[in-house]
Amino acid sequence: MAALRKKKTDTTFSLTSMSKGGRAAVARSRSIDHQLDEERERREKEVQTLILGSPGAGKSTFLKQLRLQFGDGFPAAERQGYRDQILQNVATGLVHLIEHMERIGLKFQTPEIQKLATEFKKKHPRISIATLIKKFKEADEKAEKICPATTKAELTKRLSSLDIYKPDVPSEEDMHTLWADPAIQMCFERRHKFETDTLSTSSEFFLLHIGRICSSDYLPSVQDILHIRWPTLGVQEHQFIMDYRLYRMIDVAGQRSLRKKWIHFFDEVAAVIFFVSLAEFDEALEEDPSVMAMQDSLQAFHDVSYNQFLDKTDIILFLNKKDIFSNKLKKTSIKTCFPDYKGPELIDTSLQFVQEKFKLNKPPSKQMYTHVCCAIDVQQMKEVVSAVVECVVDINVKRLKHL
Repeated sequence: MAALRKKKTDTTFSLTSMSKGGRAAVARSRSIDHQLDEERERREKEVQTLILGSPGAGKSTFLKQLRLQFGDGFPAAERQGYRDQILQNVATGLVHLIEHMERIGLKFQTPEIQKLATEFKKKHPRISIATLIKKFKEADEKAEKICPATTKAELTKRLSSLDIYKPDVPSEEDMHTLWADPAIQMCFERRHKFETDTLSTSSEFFLLHIGRICSSDYLPSVQDILHIRWPTLGVQEHQFIMDYRLYRMIDVAGQRSLRKKWIHFFDEVAAVIFFVSLAEFDEALEEDPSVMAMQDSLQAFHDVSYNQFLDKTDIILFLNKKDIFSNKLKKTSIKTCFPDYKGPELIDTSLQFVQEKFKLNKPPSKQMYTHVCCAIDVQQMKEVVSAVVECVVDINVKRLKHL
């Protein structure tokens, strides 16, 4: 006991006799240890996932499915907020048909409706990705000059606030009038014969439901929300809590000329979910028509897989829009994008070939989990989303062991 008292006395003496600088150093050390403990605890409870891929590949739709399964399922009060976007999607589909009518020489039933169509097209033009990107980059550069972003959080806030796509809300009455015309109905019936500039599945869906959508008591359904096409040009962060963990899903703009921003979001990433539209195998890249869209996705996937900041980060590959892929293969060969394909003209073998192409564009040591799906299919995505969340958790546990 005397020895213990002596030891305690000695310790007390050494601390009290320590210099002021020494005591400050001990305090700093304890503070750092405390911060490290807090940071370690935060990392264990927070899972950050980066969502990448080309425009229209299904990133936003996946996040909506995630919210359906683990969030609030889009309550009625919020669904009403999607109405303007849906009306704009309907208008885009109508303008698409009007433009195609002009190309093939179809005329509206009366001069009055013809005039309405001309004015409608001027008021609600189809905006190209190139135009939107230019506007976004100009707004981003201006914001950077006013308030430079020095942290990832500041950059996220700035990029998520640049809302440069604000089209006018179209008149339901005008859309009803145009849609009822026999000529536009005839053009819509011929949509599958469009050789170029084909009508998107989103536009097709909304035009088929135009009567319901343009009614005075219209409330968007979950399927309506899943079908919305709305460009993501900045960064959108989505959070949800499950099993006491905070999941942060960061959706970054997929346009080719905006990908240099991706690297700012690579730190602390547990996993990357990379989206590819299988339907793009026979499409040219809108930003550069000389490049096949799927070849561009392959290159982007390669760059992400081999990025030094993601050296130990596994990838979940989503090959989306299998339904459109299957329909297209009935008329078009996968050789349109991959001339080296030697297999039979079958859906399964073509799909296997695409999967192998992406597998070859990652380091052999990097783990890749592949899902082939249709992101707007609620029933199918329930199983897929659950599997992805479990996979992300497992990847994060493995990552924490190596910190």
